[in-house]
Amino acid sequence: MAWWRNKPMRLIQTNLREIDAGLDIDEFMESLEEFSANVLLFNVGGIVANYPSLLEFHYVNPNMKDDFTGKVIKRVHERGMKFIARFDFSRINEACALPNPDWLYRSVDGEIVNYNGQVHTCVNGYYQQKYSLLILREVAEKYPIDGVFFNMHGYVTHDYSYNYFGICQCGSCQKRFFEWTGHERLPLKEDPNDPVFRDYERFRTETVEELFLRRVAVVKSVNPHIAVCNYTHEGTDIFRKESNTGINRPLPEWNYSATENVRTVLCSWEGMAVSNSAVHFVDFAMRHTAVSPFLTGQRLAQDLVNGGWLDYYVIGTLINQNDRLCFDLVKDIFRYHQEHEAYYANLKSLAEVCLVVPESSGIYGSKNEFKGIMRILAENHVQYDLLHDSELQSPQAYHKLCQYKVLILADQRSMSDDAVKAIDRFVEQGGKLLATGLTSTCDLKGHPLGRIRLDSIGATEFVLKPKVQGAYFRIREEDKKTLRNFEQLDLVYLYGEALECKLEEGAAGLLGLIPSCMFGPPEKCYITEETDIPGLIYSRYGKGETAYIPWGIGAHYEKLSYHGHALLLIAALQDVLAHREPLQVSAPAVVEVSFHQGPSRRLVSAVNVSGQLGTAFHAPIPIRDIRITLQADSPPSRVYGLRRAGDIPFVYNEGQVSFGLEELDLFETIVIEE
Repeated sequence: MAWWRNKPMRLIQTNLREIDAGLDIDEFMESLEEFSANVLLFNVGGIVANYPSLLEFHYVNPNMKDDFTGKVIKRVHERGMKFIARFDFSRINEACALPNPDWLYRSVDGEIVNYNGQVHTCVNGYYQQKYSLLILREVAEKYPIDGVFFNMHGYVTHDYSYNYFGICQCGSCQKRFFEWTGHERLPLKEDPNDPVFRDYERFRTETVEELFLRRVAVVKSVNPHIAVCNYTHEGTDIFRKESNTGINRPLPEWNYSATENVRTVLCSWEGMAVSNSAVHFVDFAMRHTAVSPFLTGQRLAQDLVNGGWLDYYVIGTLINQNDRLCFDLVKDIFRYHQEHEAYYANLKSLAEVCLVVPESSGIYGSKNEFKGIMRILAENHVQYDLLHDSELQSPQAYHKLCQYKVLILADQRSMSDDAVKAIDRFVEQGGKLLATGLTSTCDLKGHPLGRIRLDSIGATEFVLKPKVQGAYFRIREEDKKTLRNFEQLDLVYLYGEALECKLEEGAAGLLGLIPSCMFGPPEKCYITEETDIPGLIYSRYGKGETAYIPWGIGAHYEKLSYHGHALLLIAALQDVLAHREPLQVSAPAVVEVSFHQGPSRRLVSAVNVSGQLGTAFHAPIPIRDIRITLQADSPPSRVYGLRRAGDIPFVYNEGQVSFGLEELDLFETIVIEE
C-alpha cells in the first residue's frame, strides 16, 4: 500500500525564508522530533530554489552555501520520516520575470504585479504551462522526494496585502478563453449575474485542473511512488487543506473549519488522505505572531478525531518562532496521536445524514447557507458527513447517496441534469431529502433556469420574492401538530430572498408567510396581513420523502444564530422527515461529537469548542456529565477513553449501550470494544 494511505500522519510544514538556508540541520531535525513529526514539508522550488538548480530562470537562494535540500532530505530519511517538496509557481523573481513579459499576469489595467521583487505569473503563460514542468522534473530526478505540494495553484488576483487587481487580461488568457468558450473578450469583473463571468468561472476551474494533471504526469513519470499533495481531488493523493485566519474575513472565526475540511475529503473521495493544516500565524502581515494556542489546539483536535492527518504550519522553523505559547499543546496532541495512531486509521463514519458542500454555488453565497446548517447539526449532535458537490456529477453519485438515510442540500443552486436525476432517484427509492434556498434552480455553470428542477421537491414553478424587512413565517396551530418544541414560539423572521412556490398535487405546505409589516414607530408595530405562502413544503416521491425550505434558513442562522431557525431546521429533519439518530448525546451545544467504526470497535469522539468568546479563543471550559447512548446487538467487552477517562462503566439494556463521560477538557475519544 502507498505510504500515505497506511495511516494518518503527523506533518510539520516549515515555510523556510531565504535566510534559513544556513540553519543548523542537527538542531532543525531535533525540533521535528520534539513534535513527534513523521512528515516534513518545506519549500524546494518555484519562487526560490533551495537547491543548486541548473535552469536559467529558476532563481537560486543567494544565502545557500551548498545543497541545502539534499542534506535535509538525507537526514529526514535517516530518521524514518517522509519528505514533501513544496513548489510555488504563482510568482517569479523579477530578475527572471521582467525579461519574459508574456509569462506574467496582467491586471484589468494591463499592469503587472510586482510585490517585493516577486512578479505574479499567469496560469496560461509559458512559465506555468511549460517551465514549471522543467523545474518539477529537475527536482524529481535529482532527489528521492516522497511527495510534492503545489502552493497557490490557480488564478491569483490579490497580492499579499490583499490588494485586488482583477481578472487576468493577458494575451494568453484572452486566446485560451476564446478557444475554450467562444467569447471574444474576458469579463472585467466578477459578477455572478453576468453569463460570461459564469462561463469564466468554469473555464478557470477546468484550466487549473488541466495544468495540475500535466504537472502530476511529469512527477509520476519520474517516480510513480511520489505522493501528490494539492488542493484539488483529481490526480491528488493527499488532499491538502488549511484552517487559517484572515484579517479581512468576516468574524467570528469559523470554529468548525477543520471538521469541514477533513470530513469533506474523507466522505467524498474514497482512499484519499487529507492533511488539514493548523496555520500558526495570524495572517500574511502578522506571520511572526501566532493565533491563540486554544484555536490551534481545537483545529488539531478536529483533524485528529475525524481521521485526518495532524498538520502544523509555521513560517521559518520551529526553532525561530517569536510566539511559542502553543508549542506545549501542539506537542501534546502530536505525542498523543503517535501513541494512539492505530485507533484513527481506516475509520468509517457511522453518520446517516449527508450534507452537500455547495462549492459550485459559491458565487451566490451558498457557503453561508451551508455553514449555518452545519452549525445547527453540530450543535444538536446530529451525526453528518460532508460530500463535495462535484461528486453529484460523478457516475457513482446515486450509489454514494444510497449510503445515507437523509441528504441535505444547502441552497445547492448549480446542478447538472445527471445530479438532479441521481437525487430524484435516491428519493424515489426511499431516501429522504431536506433542501433549502434556491436548490436546483440553475444549471451546472450557475445560469438561472427559472424553475425547480428536482421533481421530488413537490414544486416546480415559483415567484422569487426579494429580501424585505419586517417579514416572518407563522407557525400555525395545525403546523404545531407536526413540529415539536414550538409551544411558546409562533413566528420566525425572514430577512432574505424566498420562493413563493406553486405546490404540485400531493405536496403540503407548512407555515404561512407574513409579508413585510410595520416595525416603527412602536405604536404601528402590528401584523395586518398573513398568507398561506408556505415556508416549508412536504412531499412524498416514490418510496421517499422531501422537506423543502424555500429560503435561506442556514444563512439566517449563520448571521445571527436565532434559535427559531435552528428549531425549525431540526423539526424539518426529525419531525417532518422522522429521522432518528443512531447516537443519542446529552451534552451542551459546545460539545462537537463524531461517531466512527474501526476494526472490531466503535469510536465516539468529542471536541470541546466552548473556548470561543466573540473573536477570542480561550481555554475550553471543562464540560461534565456527558451522557451517550448507542445501539448494539450485544454488550461491549469494554468501554474506555483514550486520553483522560480510562475505563468507563456502561449499562446494556434492550439493545442499547449507555455510558457517561465525567469530564471533557479539549477532546476525548471513547472506544467501545465489540
